[in-house]
Amino acid sequence: MRKISRGRSENDEPLSAGRVEYLEQARQRVRTRRIRRTAVLLVLLTAVVLFATGVVGSSVTMAKDFIDTARIALLPGSGWPQQTGVSEVTQVEPLTGSFVELGKEGCVVYSRSGKKLNSIQSGYARPALAAGRNRFVLYNRSGNELRVESRTQNLYTKQMENSIFLCAVADNGNLAVVTEDISAMAKLLVYNANMEEVLRWSMSSNDGTPLRMSFSPDSRKLAAAAVTASGGQMMTNLYLINLASGDPVSIANQSGVPQWLGWTSASTLLAVYDTRVVLYNAGGGERAAYEFAGNTLKDVSVDAAGNIALLLGSGQLHQTVLLDKNLNVQFSGSVASANAIVRAGSLFYLLSDSGVECCNVSGERQWSQTLAAKPQALLADAKELLLFSGNTAQVLEPPQE
Repeated sequence: MRKISRGRSENDEPLSAGRVEYLEQARQRVRTRRIRRTAVLLVLLTAVVLFATGVVGSSVTMAKDFIDTARIALLPGSGWPQQTGVSEVTQVEPLTGSFVELGKEGCVVYSRSGKKLNSIQSGYARPALAAGRNRFVLYNRSGNELRVESRTQNLYTKQMENSIFLCAVADNGNLAVVTEDISAMAKLLVYNANMEEVLRWSMSSNDGTPLRMSFSPDSRKLAAAAVTASGGQMMTNLYLINLASGDPVSIANQSGVPQWLGWTSASTLLAVYDTRVVLYNAGGGERAAYEFAGNTLKDVSVDAAGNIALLLGSGQLHQTVLLDKNLNVQFSGSVASANAIVRAGSLFYLLSDSGVECCNVSGERQWSQTLAAKPQALLADAKELLLFSGNTAQVLEPPQE
């Protein structure tokens, strides 16, 4: 039987480098279109399910948060570094799968994969922000306007009756606002996720003016540290407000000014004053305390587990103190001059004018890195370190040995 021989087809010839690159780009475009189609279908399916179950009727914001999360997960960014356009960073706050970065003229929102999600040029003279899980509030401390934002769009813009002092956002979207009150010292208002007022408290001079506020992990309680003058010195009244009943309960009276306030669990509240750190029971009473022993508080950082890092100063000397969530001392020692400290589990980071230094809980230096621009903020989580310097956000990698 005669063999059938086939000639070599032109398609079997080796492809040129240019042809390979063209085909790979075409495949990438196809993959991108498929991802986008999947994202659109998921969003549409989610909307149908939510409308069918009546969830949208009760909470439109829940649907918006879910859609934002889907978009962030299915449409990743191009990675880091990124020119964010914020040259002088005043605040960086984490959000779900993203973060918001505040400068003097406004703020930007980026996903953790480097995709720009939102940009707001507020024009506020003294902008400030407070963040929850999926949304944040941008407000003007020299005016009466505030903007409630999701990760991708504006949800509400509200004009308050008087100047705004302070805001706080809960994980479920509740919003607390402290404003000036002509008839009293200050006014505390709480709104639900749909910007419906649920609580109003006119605070007298004896009550004080809230300087720090924090919602509980379940968003049902609000802690407020209000400052007032008594006997020629500054005093802090610490209140706990149950949003269901609306009655404020005083759980502590402390000399000094609160520098940080937050919940370390559903039943414990941490307050950092200018002279000491106190861990309170939510029902009242001190559980533990740590005194600064005459040192001045330069910076404080509390990680997600409630571990604390203090940067203290006395003249030209700097000291770092690490505390666990029960205020037990893990490390105390002198460190080089630093501007800020960041706690992240078993490590802490010191930011100076020229770079970043990483140490463990025993105070042993793990590595240090000199930077071309002064570091202004560091966002640390379990996956990566995101450094902000100049107008750039970049992943900070430990230097090679």
